[in-house]
Amino acid sequence: MKAAVTAIKLFERFADTGVRGKITTKFFSFLLKTIKPRGEMIYKNLQLVYPESSKQWRKDIRTKLYDHLSWLITEILVLQKDHTQAFDWVKKVHNEEIINDLLDNKKGAIFLTGHFGNWELLGSWYAMNAQKHGHKLHIVFQELHDQDIWAYVKQTREATGEIMLPKNMSVQKYARMLKEGMHLAILDDISGTGFMKVPFMGHDATNMPGPAVMAMLSGVPVIPACIYRNAPFEHEIEFFEPLKLPNDKNLSHEERLKLIVLEFNKALEKFIKKRPEQWFWLHNRWKKRK
Repeated sequence: MKAAVTAIKLFERFADTGVRGKITTKFFSFLLKTIKPRGEMIYKNLQLVYPESSKQWRKDIRTKLYDHLSWLITEILVLQKDHTQAFDWVKKVHNEEIINDLLDNKKGAIFLTGHFGNWELLGSWYAMNAQKHGHKLHIVFQELHDQDIWAYVKQTREATGEIMLPKNMSVQKYARMLKEGMHLAILDDISGTGFMKVPFMGHDATNMPGPAVMAMLSGVPVIPACIYRNAPFEHEIEFFEPLKLPNDKNLSHEERLKLIVLEFNKALEKFIKKRPEQWFWLHNRWKKRK
């Protein structure tokens, strides 16, 4: 869809951090609130996770989510003009000593995050910060069907120094690279048919077992990380202590794997519960629910 990429680039030229940024955001906000993409899915997901909530609360969260996504789009567009703006937009970093230790000592790590806050800004900030230490951030990617849009997305990510690695690469190769000191970011909050079923936000959901297998095979620390927007172009990043993953030798491989996936999910739940309006509720996370 070359027309779509052309439109994106036009918005990219127009958007900025001032008045034009507000105009751009208002346009996308109006569009989202009018079309209500996956509006019913968002509402049902919120109802499932927060059964005691009122209809009005769920509608309010959906509205706030559309506003959040509108600012996310604008911020991503503006960031393309100068990626170093990421350092100005991130106002505070919690527990930065955790990543500094990894970077200074060339230790490998898995960064566990999700489609929360401005996850693209989080990747850009970390990639450029890691470069200062002579390190690279690697991202697991799922190639988009539309090649024109995919080329644009790939270009914007690589411009910050992020290295894209294919989702279908063997977990053994990922584990070897992690042992050698690779920093790998994984958006681990998506679902899929035939994946491992483990509770997420209190309800069974299908989960990708790959990240848990990588953690088991590599033995590197798994660091939960998230980014919150406090205002347009004002964010804070939080890194958490490495997860304590189950290592009971009496457990079967599958039992241990499920427990690790469960720990991953619990870490992600903390982000979402803190700022539910900043998570991507549009996704069908809980498949085959009644």
